[in-house]
Amino acid sequence: MAFDRLTESLQTVSDKFQDYGTSTAEYYKLRLFKSSMKGAISLVNLLVFGSFFLFVLLFISIGVALYLGIVMESSFAGFLIVGGFYGLVTLFLLLFGKKMIERSLLLKFSKVLYDEDELSPKKKAKKEAEDYKETVENHQE
Repeated sequence: MAFDRLTESLQTVSDKFQDYGTSTAEYYKLRLFKSSMKGAISLVNLLVFGSFFLFVLLFISIGVALYLGIVMESSFAGFLIVGGFYGLVTLFLLLFGKKMIERSLLLKFSKVLYDEDELSPKKKAKKEAEDYKETVENHQE
């Protein structure tokens, strides 16, 4: 009788470890899929909205350059002023904006890839161990 109970407990332990391994693998597959899909969606949104923003910026820049050309009575001067403005913005971004841009991108993508409300694998394993302990105690009674 005791040997049967021990055999049954060992079989239950073996099944639980096998279930744990399978569920852990499935968890990581789902997490990888979720993270990759969030990243892909963010990339597509960036490309779509970035493209539209660039078209808007292009037409506004051409309009401002033409307007400045009319005001200064030289179309070249308007385009040179707008080009110089963008050159200064680029220079300031290169000198002062690298860290700021890097930090904002890291924060944005870390929020996209990692959910803070999910349990960590360590906490999930601890919870499964507690569940298993309760199961074993219930079988012994």
